[in-house]
Amino acid sequence: VVSEGMICAEDELGLGTSHAGILVLDPGAVAGTPAAEYFGVEEDVVYTIGLTPNRVDAASHIGVARDLAAVMNSYGRSVPAGQDRSSIRIPDVSGFREDHDRNHIPVAVEDAAACPRYSGLTMTGIRVAESPSWLKNRLSAIGLRPINNIVDITNFVLMETGQPLHAFDCDRIEGRKVIVKKYPAGTRFTTLDGVERELTADDLMISHSTEPMCMAGIFGGLGSGVTDSTTSVFLESACFDPRHIRKSSKHHGLQTDASFRFERGSDPSMTLYALMRTAMLIREIAGGEISSSIVDICPSVPVRARVHFSWAHLDRLAGKRLDREVVTGIFSDLGI
Repeated sequence: VVSEGMICAEDELGLGTSHAGILVLDPGAVAGTPAAEYFGVEEDVVYTIGLTPNRVDAASHIGVARDLAAVMNSYGRSVPAGQDRSSIRIPDVSGFREDHDRNHIPVAVEDAAACPRYSGLTMTGIRVAESPSWLKNRLSAIGLRPINNIVDITNFVLMETGQPLHAFDCDRIEGRKVIVKKYPAGTRFTTLDGVERELTADDLMISHSTEPMCMAGIFGGLGSGVTDSTTSVFLESACFDPRHIRKSSKHHGLQTDASFRFERGSDPSMTLYALMRTAMLIREIAGGEISSSIVDICPSVPVRARVHFSWAHLDRLAGKRLDREVVTGIFSDLGI
């Protein structure tokens, strides 16, 4: 029997998630055209890496790029004359600016030990819609399901920087104030998956004036997330104590991309960069204005760690004398 092919929905072809019906092609499509060419599918390579618990610094594209630069510049391979050393290039946020400060939402952190740094800002006049193709392709390539432009941007920056972010619908923040606090054991809270959970006294929550909106660093709530009708958002970029997140995540059986990173320790110096990067992408893709100055609550300013390093100790561990220029080059490439 001659087969003229098969008619498929877009999810069956790996082009999207819709199974609403057959994917209809333009009548002008030329028979014999490769599907990848017709649908504009880019050829790409996806690297899958394994991370040990101590390497949360590599739980981002920037982190992996930093490691790759160090590898490519070391191991005895000299850089040819006239050729630059491999280095990472991170997106520039020097153009960040607030459009006005008429929609400021204050933040109160009641437990600084559980939340050593909390940064945020407000954006208004945004348009929630489907993300552009390039953004959906990037997320799909690493196994993330595109949802809408706002959520997709926060996920994109999470994977890029390793800093989890969360967007709250401003119209659902009662009292126009964000409070980071704990609730009495037994408090009921419904998460985004529709499951009503019973909180413990150690669960850190992001709340408004009357009730919790989000399990800090783990999972959003059903009543505060971004929807198709959202026009303004409060963006959160915070650093949470790993022990609190690990305990709550295990107790509630919730393992998310955010909790994976917070459990292992996030970089408190990354919150502002990731927040500005996210806001600039939202303004570019979803429109709107940055309508508040940045809130940055950080009782103890993060200080870069100083580690005493001994050449003799390194040589003893390595079993031989390592080239000093190679070693210092690796440190430099790793941002040390």
